[in-house]
Amino acid sequence: MKKKKGIFSLALTNLLILVGLLLSVNLLSSLIMDGIYLYKQINPPVSQILYPESLPDQEYAQTIFQELRLLTKRYIPYVEWGRLPFSGRTITVDDTGERVQPLLPVNPTKHVHFFGGSTMWGTGVDDKNTIPSLFNQLHPDYRVYNHAQSGFISRQELAGLINQANQSQPMDIVVFYDGCNDPLTLCRADVSINGHREQSKFIAKLERDWETPDALFGSTQTLVQKIIKKGKRPNSQCQDNPAYAEKVAMTLVNNWKLAKQIANFRGAEFLAILQPVASLGKPRIQYITEEFDGSDWATVYPLVLDIKTREQLDWIHDFTEIFNVKDFVYIDSCHVNMIGNQMVAEAIDRILQP
Repeated sequence: MKKKKGIFSLALTNLLILVGLLLSVNLLSSLIMDGIYLYKQINPPVSQILYPESLPDQEYAQTIFQELRLLTKRYIPYVEWGRLPFSGRTITVDDTGERVQPLLPVNPTKHVHFFGGSTMWGTGVDDKNTIPSLFNQLHPDYRVYNHAQSGFISRQELAGLINQANQSQPMDIVVFYDGCNDPLTLCRADVSINGHREQSKFIAKLERDWETPDALFGSTQTLVQKIIKKGKRPNSQCQDNPAYAEKVAMTLVNNWKLAKQIANFRGAEFLAILQPVASLGKPRIQYITEEFDGSDWATVYPLVLDIKTREQLDWIHDFTEIFNVKDFVYIDSCHVNMIGNQMVAEAIDRILQP
C-alpha cells in the first residue's frame, strides 16, 4: 500500500512539475509577444522599403508608415474588421473605424461611397492624398466616404455596402476598386472561396472547446507559428487548377454584380474597377527591389476581363494599364503614391462625367 502511495505521489509530483514548466513556458511566450507589441507601439518599425523614386519626401513617408504600424484592428460585424480610432500627423481614423475625409460639406449635392482594400484606404499616403480624398477635391460639394480597409476583398466590401444600404444611408455613386486582394487571398489553399485572409484565426478562436490546452500551450503555439510562418505565403490553388482560378474570377465579378444591384436599388450609380498591379501593364518599376509573386494576378485578371467581354459588362472598367506612364508611382506591388492616386481619381471622374 505504501509502495502504491509512493508511486502515486511521485507521479503526481512529476505531473505538477510538468504542468508548472508548461505554464512557465506559456507565460514566457506571452511576455515575449506582449513585449514585442509594446516595443513596436513605442518604436514603430517600418518594414516597408521606402523607395525615393516614388516617395521623394523620405522623412514624411517614414512618418506615414510609422503611424500605419500604430493602427489597431477591431472586430466589425459582417465586414469582419476595421480599425480603432486614431489621430496622427498623417493618418486619422474615426470612431466608425474608417479613414477620415478632410472635406465635409454642410449641404452635399451628392454622396459617393468608395470600397476597396488598402490601396483605396490609402497605404503610403496621408489623409488628403487617398483616392477618395483626391476625388473629393475635384468635387468639394460631394460628401465622400472611404469604406476601404486593408486586406478587404470584394465579398467584405459587399457586406459593407449592405451595412450602408440597410440603414438607408444616402448614396448617389458607389465605387468598388478590386483586383489586388481577391486573387492573393482566395487563391490561397487555406482560404475558402467566400473566406478572407484572417479566416484561420477566426476558426481557431470560435472552435476552441477546452480552456486547459490554451492555458498550457496557447501562447507558446502562437509564438512558434509566428516564427515558422514569418515571410511564408500559403500555396496557391490557382496555378495548377484552372477551374479554381475561374471560380475566383467568377466570384469577384458576381460580388460586383450583387453590389451593383444593391446600389441601383438605392438609386445609386455603380462602378467596378479592376485595379492596376505592378506586375501587369508596363509601369516603371525598375527601382523596386522587393520580390513579389504576380502569378495569381496574371492568372485571374484575364479571366475577369473575359467575363466582362463575354457578358458585355460595360460598368466594369479595366485600369490595369493606367500607370503606363513616365512617372514613378508604385510604392510596392499594389500601393501607389499620391501621383498614382491622383491619376485614378481623375480617371474615375472622367467615367462619371455625363
